[in-house]
Amino acid sequence: MKERITITSKSWLGHWLSRRILSLSVISCFAVLIAVAAAGCSRATDHRLATKVTLTQPYPLSYAGDESNRITVQYAVIQLAKQAELGYDWDASQANAGEVCRKYITPEIEGIPLHEALARILTPEALTYDIRGGKIVLRKN
Repeated sequence: MKERITITSKSWLGHWLSRRILSLSVISCFAVLIAVAAAGCSRATDHRLATKVTLTQPYPLSYAGDESNRITVQYAVIQLAKQAELGYDWDASQANAGEVCRKYITPEIEGIPLHEALARILTPEALTYDIRGGKIVLRKN
């Protein structure tokens, strides 16, 4: 009788352990899959940040009656982002960076990677950026 109980308890323990090991394996595989997907998204964004961009005078007009010898920070970022197939998040940028988004600047950017162009425009204004969902979001540095 004692042997039978031992065998049954070993059998129950073995079954319980095999189910836990299987569960942990599935969870580990899922975590690896998420990490690989995130790395893939990051690489896609890094690729876009390496896109060579240009923004020189005359600048595109933001509205009727605007001057082509100046451009606002946000419109400069929009023009550069378009060249790298990225968007721009108006609401989040305005909430994070405030009125400095509307400051006029006169950048001369020609054939440099997007990340360098953004640094040239944003650093003097004490701004930086994030990329969320394929859109550039400005924020105070």
